[in-house]
Amino acid sequence: MATVSDAVRQWVETARGKLANGGLTGGDLDDLLSDVEGGAGARRQRLLYLHAATPNVQSQVVAMALHEPVAGAVEEITPEPPEFPYRTVKAAIIDGWHVVHFPDQLAPFDDREIDILGYEFILQKVEEYDA
Repeated sequence: MATVSDAVRQWVETARGKLANGGLTGGDLDDLLSDVEGGAGARRQRLLYLHAATPNVQSQVVAMALHEPVAGAVEEITPEPPEFPYRTVKAAIIDGWHVVHFPDQLAPFDDREIDILGYEFILQKVEEYDA
């Protein structure tokens, strides 16, 4: 899938050739504006909830939920998928995810005593999706 950056880069290369020949038009500028405003794909936020054994980003992931920007998609936090895409929160960060929420680190807890699953990190990735 072409990104907005790719579309703009291609437009600039074409425009340079047209400028050299005196053929750049208002329509060319309209094409560029269309690409920048989403003609090459709308940007949407993906959310990844990773639950780790400790509040350290290098701790093992024990559960996860991936929320895609698709209408009607319902995901549940599960400790038993076939295989987590990331073993640690740091691995997700290296893959381009951004942490938007770190777990509360005020006091340690034992999963067996309260009804939550690990230390919750919320990550986001903004990517282009076809409308």
